[in-house]
Amino acid sequence: MMFSRIFIVIVIQIALCYFVLPKAIAGEIDAQELYEKHCVICHGEDGKGKTDLGEGLEARDFTDKSFQDSITDEGIIDQIVNGTPERMFPFEDKLTPEEMKALVPVIRAFGK
Repeated sequence: MMFSRIFIVIVIQIALCYFVLPKAIAGEIDAQELYEKHCVICHGEDGKGKTDLGEGLEARDFTDKSFQDSITDEGIIDQIVNGTPERMFPFEDKLTPEEMKALVPVIRAFGK
């Protein structure tokens, strides 16, 4: 019984080191790909939120200077983590903290 638990812990640690750490350490997170996969449907390729779904949900316009000036990077991450009731579902179970952080520069780029 004890051997089984130790074996399971070791397997989990090896899996984490093999699948998670290399991406985080090597900086291999493709934030643009994440944006295209998770955000484009509402915010659009241009970040303006003018998609069918985005307009229906009143998606944030990332190109809006007042939005960019009023929110911190931490605020963007918090929005991704927690979402907005009845507008944006939370991504805390869909993206890793590293992936969420990687999306910040993509969102900021729309403001330039």
